[in-house]
Amino acid sequence: MKKIEKLEVSWNGLLQVISKVVSQWNPPRLKSEISYRNNLLAVLREVLPADTQLEKEYRHRGTTIDIWLKWQGILQCDELAFELKVNLKKKTEFDRLVGQIEGLDPRRNKVLVVLIGETERDLLGRLEAKYVTQIKGDVAGDKYLAIVQVSIPEN
Repeated sequence: MKKIEKLEVSWNGLLQVISKVVSQWNPPRLKSEISYRNNLLAVLREVLPADTQLEKEYRHRGTTIDIWLKWQGILQCDELAFELKVNLKKKTEFDRLVGQIEGLDPRRNKVLVVLIGETERDLLGRLEAKYVTQIKGDVAGDKYLAIVQVSIPEN
């Protein structure tokens, strides 16, 4: 993948640019969510400028974020929280994910939800419906949440 340019983020926004990078991520089949997180972290470190702060298991407002990114832009700084979920197929997993997202306050903070592997279509629909305003943009057009689905190889 190509390096992310600061001008591109200034023009398109951090959430949109990083969402595109994650959608192009092709991880191998791994054993755990932590392994996927570490693999994505390595990919992000390759494409982000050196002055970007990137941390795993970052504590923020009483919750732990899978990956936290602090962007040093040309004109402004920005932050992005990543929440990863592998094989979202059960309502209990969905409820936990929603709780994790709510803990990040997606009405004020940018959140990228990365669904890896199999995702139950109905649960994805519920997630998109719950956060439709944050996904499509508020009155000012600011988007605070994006959902990216990433497939993994069968074997």
